[in-house]
Amino acid sequence: MTPATTGQATHGTSAPLGDEHSWGAAAVVVAIAAIQLALPPSVTLGPKWLIPAVEVVGAVAIRLIWIRRPTQASSRTVVVGYLLMLVGASTLNGLLLLRSLLDDIDESGKSLLLAGFAVLIINVLSFALVYWQLDGGGPGARAAGTAHPDFQFPQQPDDRNWYPTLPDYLFTAYTNIIAFSPTDTMPLTHRVKLLFTIQSSISLLTVLVTLSRAITLIN
Repeated sequence: MTPATTGQATHGTSAPLGDEHSWGAAAVVVAIAAIQLALPPSVTLGPKWLIPAVEVVGAVAIRLIWIRRPTQASSRTVVVGYLLMLVGASTLNGLLLLRSLLDDIDESGKSLLLAGFAVLIINVLSFALVYWQLDGGGPGARAAGTAHPDFQFPQQPDDRNWYPTLPDYLFTAYTNIIAFSPTDTMPLTHRVKLLFTIQSSISLLTVLVTLSRAITLIN
């Protein structure tokens, strides 16, 4: 029996934050942490190293947990909780950036402008990881062809053997902050519609309020 008749995908593997694009997922986490380290003090909570350290150490711990207990539901719950923490950190960065403007915190216009772009990048990277892990039960379910999708990608109706991987979710997260709405990839379930709303709201806040104010300060 062929993969097309069983619904089995022809490529890919499974595991949160790893084996499908494991190095890619790890690189995304490292990039998020590095960008947050570069944010000005007014856009961070506590010591600048605290949240990035939690993110990196958390990713390593999750990987070790998954190696020991790859099939347990509790392991996946920990992964989803970690990724939602990334979303919370991204949201916090956006709110602190807005507060720095409203409270007239002493930051240069150039610094605020760069911080605004950094918050947008963190937004894309964090939500892409969340979408990648949540969609259809995760990369393992998608690779096995047993997923009940949360997203409808344009390739899926024409190719039953195709399934989305990490770069597809990076692109989806990017287009959502640019258009402030879905583009070619449609959210199907309530949970991803809520996440889309949160992501686009953060980017709207950053672009229309924070960046416009920063440009005014430069002038």
